[in-house]
Amino acid sequence: MSPRGRRPAGSPDAREAILAAARTAFARDGYQTSLRGIARQAGVDPALVHHYFPDRASLFSAAVISLSAGVQMDLGARAAAVARLPEQDIGANLVRSFVSLWDEVGADRFAAVFRAATGSQDSLAPVAEFVFGGTLGPLMERVSPDRPQLRTQLVASQLIGMGLVRWVVRAEPFAALEVEELVALVGPTVHRYAVGRLAEDETEEAASQEDADLND
Repeated sequence: MSPRGRRPAGSPDAREAILAAARTAFARDGYQTSLRGIARQAGVDPALVHHYFPDRASLFSAAVISLSAGVQMDLGARAAAVARLPEQDIGANLVRSFVSLWDEVGADRFAAVFRAATGSQDSLAPVAEFVFGGTLGPLMERVSPDRPQLRTQLVASQLIGMGLVRWVVRAEPFAALEVEELVALVGPTVHRYAVGRLAEDETEEAASQEDADLND
């Protein structure tokens, strides 16, 4: 018999209660949060956590990295829409899509991703797959003129840094900016990272021109 107040194994809402408790705990305490504490918060026996999720990584991935089916479809549609836009709109729409998505999904989920990724090597693989192997990497493959892997990492660095300030630190006045204000402020930098000329390319071109001038 299950302890009073606990959801029994097989209860239709037990798994969702575990995921909700895990999402909060990962956001608050990072990847090494107590699984027993998650079970207690969810109102289930600790063994039930392991019944649904065989290890910490699978729980983290399901609670934090995996989005709901509706949001996943929306994320894919947003990425496809950005890829179809004229080149001059890429940076603005990457920022718009990123901010509006995470504002909708919730600051606690972004905070969980960030704290887990910085707290344990075990959590880096699912986070990296989500960031680089999900929509951003393939998107850069389609829209970037060259060096898509580097451009993906540059864009990710800008977006993740923006997310850190907005949803983890929640620093004012940045956290209170409207989506379109962020688009105007951050979009040009993301645009250059995505499709513009990179400083390294310009340096190499200048060096080549200097060599050519010396050989004249």
